[in-house]
Amino acid sequence: MTVSAIAWIVIGVLTLALLGAVMGWILNSGARRDLAAALAAEQAAHTETAQRGEHLENRMRTLRNELTEAHQTNAELTQRVGRANPTDGRFLGLWALERHRQARVAGTPLLGVAIGPGVDLTSALSEAIRVELEVLREDVGTHGELGDVDLGEDLTPSAALTILRVVQELTAVFAKRADELEVTLGHDDDADLVTVAALGWTDPTPNVSAFEAGVAALDATLEIRPDPERADTALAIVRLGPPHDG
Repeated sequence: MTVSAIAWIVIGVLTLALLGAVMGWILNSGARRDLAAALAAEQAAHTETAQRGEHLENRMRTLRNELTEAHQTNAELTQRVGRANPTDGRFLGLWALERHRQARVAGTPLLGVAIGPGVDLTSALSEAIRVELEVLREDVGTHGELGDVDLGEDLTPSAALTILRVVQELTAVFAKRADELEVTLGHDDDADLVTVAALGWTDPTPNVSAFEAGVAALDATLEIRPDPERADTALAIVRLGPPHDG
């Protein structure tokens, strides 16, 4: 074999080795890119989950702080219970007991509950419903929001307590199988209206016969039907009348 032939053989071997090295580098680069993309996606998902968890914790902390501040601000009103109407005074006491129960379940301090004359019960009711929805979220994981609140003026303790209990029961009925809950409060000429929308609801109408019996005893009505404007959404509407009847 001549020197020239040997040289060509060596060149061929080196060329094949070089091609193999280049191909290996290309494949390794692709694998590194895929791995980097997968790691980036995993990191983004982890960051998003952490941010979502932090947002929910901050929201719960804010609500608890607001509840504490409201209790503290209104503590001096605790002794100013209206005694002109004994029935209304009794409902004031029941309202206070219900707020204490709610604060205990939510893990917030008991710094007094506003039950005296001049208390804005509509604001207190809205606050109580928001706390109830947060407690429900912690219990079953379903997010809930309080939407429009339009109950007019002169909301009585009996009406506030009744509306809160209705919201508690309706949200409990739908929470486990809904993606999200929306609560709205309104009124017309002769009734208060409590509406709970269960978004993501695809099940049949739930059996609420026991709840219906309680609603009937309140001289109220309950209607459960699909939302005509939103798919996979159930509406539960309780009509309480006459409005604010203490």
